[in-house]
Amino acid sequence: MLEYTFRIRHDGCWTETVHEEFPDVAATIIYSYRLTGTSITMIEATNVPEARVEELVTWLGSHEVMTTAQLVSYHDARQTAFISLEGDYRTDTEPVLNVLLRNNCFPTIPATVSNGREHWSVLASTHAEVSRTHEELRDIGSVEVDALRQPNLGRLLTGLTEIKQAVQDLSPRQMEVLSRAIDEGYYESPRGCNIEELAEMDDANTSTVGEHLRRSEAKILEAVGSMLDG
Repeated sequence: MLEYTFRIRHDGCWTETVHEEFPDVAATIIYSYRLTGTSITMIEATNVPEARVEELVTWLGSHEVMTTAQLVSYHDARQTAFISLEGDYRTDTEPVLNVLLRNNCFPTIPATVSNGREHWSVLASTHAEVSRTHEELRDIGSVEVDALRQPNLGRLLTGLTEIKQAVQDLSPRQMEVLSRAIDEGYYESPRGCNIEELAEMDDANTSTVGEHLRRSEAKILEAVGSMLDG
C-alpha cells in the first residue's frame, strides 16, 4: 500500500482561479465525480463573510465548467459555506477524482484548494497505479508530487471512525428523512425528486424536511472536516 500526495494546477477548473477573485477563501472538495457527462461536487468554503456568500455562489455557478451552484448551508460564526456544484465539463478537463478512481487510487482525506492548486492525498496498491495516475493527471494540469510513502493507517481509521460516529449521532427523524432522500434520488444528477416531493412522501412541510436534511448534512460534513484538522 502506498500513499501518494500531490498538488495539481487543474487547467480550466474553478480551483485554478478562485483565489484570484476571493483571496481569503479556503476551499475543501468534500467530493467530486462525473456521471454521464455531468460533474457533481460538494465544497466547504471557509473565511467567507456573509456579505460575500451570494457573490461566491454566483461566481462558481457562472464558471465555464459549471452549470449551477447552490448554497447548502452557511455557518455565520465560522464564516463557512457548504456549496453544491453541477457542471458539464464541456472543456478538455475533467474532475481529478475521476482520474484517481479509474486508476484505483482512493483519497484518504478531502482535497483542499489553495493558491490555485488542488492538494490530494490518496492510497494506491502499486507503483504502477501511481505512475499511470500521475501521467493521466498531467493531461489535465501541472502536477507536483509532495510524497510517495507508506500510509499512516492509524490516522485514516480515526477519521473514518469520526464519520461513522456522526452518522450514528443523527436523530431517528434526521436519519429517516436523509435515508428517504438518498433512496428517492434527491442527491443524484439529475435529481430523482425535489424537496417538495420529499415533503409529500413524509407528510410534512418543505421547511421541516429541508431543516432535517441541512442538519444531517452539517453533522456529517463537520466530521469529514475534522479529518483535515488531524
